[in-house]
Amino acid sequence: MLQLESIDDAYSFHSYDEHSIKLIKPKDNIHANHSNDNDLIEITTTTMIYKDLIESNNLPVSFNEFNEQCIEKLLEYDADIFLIGTGTSSRFPDKSILQYIADNKLSIDFMDIGAASRTFNILTSEYRKVAVLIFFN
Repeated sequence: MLQLESIDDAYSFHSYDEHSIKLIKPKDNIHANHSNDNDLIEITTTTMIYKDLIESNNLPVSFNEFNEQCIEKLLEYDADIFLIGTGTSSRFPDKSILQYIADNKLSIDFMDIGAASRTFNILTSEYRKVAVLIFFN
C-alpha cells in the first residue's frame, strides 16, 4: 500500500504491479472499517490520471508509441508536472521527443510505474497539479 489516506479531490495510488494499478477514489478512505477491495479501481491499460479524472481513450497501448501527439494530449490537462510511468523499468523516448519537450519547456519526467505512483501520491498530497500517464508495455 502506498498511502495511508486519500486526497479529497484526487485519485491516489493504492498499489501496483507489472500488469495493473489500483487507485483509491477521491474522497474515499480505504482504511475505514467499512471499506473493501470493491472501493478500489483497477486499471490494466494505458491510462491518464489527473485529479479526479481517469482517461484511457485514444492513448497508445505501448510506450514505444509515445510521440508528440501524446505530449499534445498531456497538455489538455492543467497540470504543471507530467509523470510518465514507462512500465517495469525506466525508459525514455527518442531524442527528437526529448528535444520537443525541452524546446517547449515542459516538465515531463519518465520513470517506472512504481516511481510514478509514489511520486504522484507525494505531489498530489502537496496539492501540486500533477498528471500521470501509465504504460504497462
